[in-house]
Amino acid sequence: MRTRHRWLAAGVTAVAVLGAAFALRTPRSHAADHLDPPSRTDPANGGSDRNADIADVFAWHRGAGASQSVVLAMSFSGPNAPVAGQALPCDRGVLYTIHIDNTGDGVSDRQIALRLGQDDRMNCFARWEGLPGTSAPVVTRTEHLRDFGGGVKAYVGLRDDAFFFDLQGFRTTLMTGTLSFVNDRDFFARKNSSVMVIEVPATSINNGQNTLRIWATTARRS
Repeated sequence: MRTRHRWLAAGVTAVAVLGAAFALRTPRSHAADHLDPPSRTDPANGGSDRNADIADVFAWHRGAGASQSVVLAMSFSGPNAPVAGQALPCDRGVLYTIHIDNTGDGVSDRQIALRLGQDDRMNCFARWEGLPGTSAPVVTRTEHLRDFGGGVKAYVGLRDDAFFFDLQGFRTTLMTGTLSFVNDRDFFARKNSSVMVIEVPATSINNGQNTLRIWATTARRS
């Protein structure tokens, strides 16, 4: 298995974090950015494995008290300019996993894993493992939100890339040494990425008042 990974850490990825149960501090910051490593994921550098490329990892709270939930999302295989007939890349060779550490030791205590695959009619489905409230793998349709009840929901499909960044300003800054960012110029606007999104009750992944550390990996079968 060849694995790429991304930590939820300051300076690593776009993150929306609310509440005392989360922190951006982590003892290490192993990470991969868009199209990184280039030789594997960037077509301009001879890479061909876009489907295993992690774009961003997001995590945030919703609600409060006993009804509080946590939303976890990983985008991958993007960004891509929209074209007619564009579809989620249904690559069964890649395992997408969101990891949760709720003990503070930097080791994954809970994993929520996704694998995609097609049936004999070329319809794409998602196979989930480790979803709170489920004791066995479950299968859902892509591009459809599945509500399992008990506050657990899951979705995988194409969405407008949520990351905001002025790539032109970044490149100009590197070339000239002068800050050239424009605060309303977003390279990722109106571009599609694939995304897996899970909403779960906070109580299903919390461990007392311990900080949650969240990261994602992709692994391809050799």
